[in-house]
Amino acid sequence: MKMGDKMVVSSEMLRDFFSREVCYDSGLELFGGLHLAISAFFLTLYAGVIIFRVKLRKIGHFTLIRRIMAAILFANMLIHYTGRIAIGEWRLSEDLPLHICFVANFLMMYILVTDNKRSLFAVVYYFTLIGPLPAAVFPDLSRTWSGYLFWQFIISHHVMLLFSLYCAFVLEYKTAPRYAVYAFFIGNAYVAAISVFNRIFGTNYIMLGELPEQLYRVFPFLHALPAIVWLELVGILALIAAYVLWAATNKRPPLSKRQAHKN
Repeated sequence: MKMGDKMVVSSEMLRDFFSREVCYDSGLELFGGLHLAISAFFLTLYAGVIIFRVKLRKIGHFTLIRRIMAAILFANMLIHYTGRIAIGEWRLSEDLPLHICFVANFLMMYILVTDNKRSLFAVVYYFTLIGPLPAAVFPDLSRTWSGYLFWQFIISHHVMLLFSLYCAFVLEYKTAPRYAVYAFFIGNAYVAAISVFNRIFGTNYIMLGELPEQLYRVFPFLHALPAIVWLELVGILALIAAYVLWAATNKRPPLSKRQAHKN
């Protein structure tokens, strides 16, 4: 094979790897074997972080771990966007980091680097579940193992959520009911802003105009109401679940036991 032929083959492989769709990859089937296997694997990791949080604290090296986590999230986004640009498929309609999951990723990078454990994480914690959790349960992926889009999704949703849980349960970053309320209003204000953007540019960020087609196929009743209604409902449920999960595993012992411990 000549050098020119090798370059053509490499270029085609690069294009296939970063393309959103290719003819030989039918994408991730909703509730198919691969989807369920990925979900089970990460649910095990999520549960492990929560159950073994005390043991994980004993490992220490928190600054190093946080920086590695931030580097993983940053590298994922850098590779994704560089690849999309390199193959000439970056599009305004699809590739701006405007989805809630992407916004949560960038905020988590900042939190992990700066160790911002107060007000910012207290709100961002909810967004790391509001966006990624429903997306992980109902993924809309046109690629599987053979494309970087698949890996980008895994890291920016499942892995990012894992990092958020690590901050909440191992590093003991705090939140409170009022921050869930803040997240609700901030989230709705952001949705309103993106809906204006979608209307101006004819885009469908946050799926405000239309849900993924496979969702309509699996759940035909979704046609009964606009997409924004279902997104609002799922967001509220995820918000509640996020707080219940944190509160249930961060209960303070009764006052008598705390006093006895001090004595």
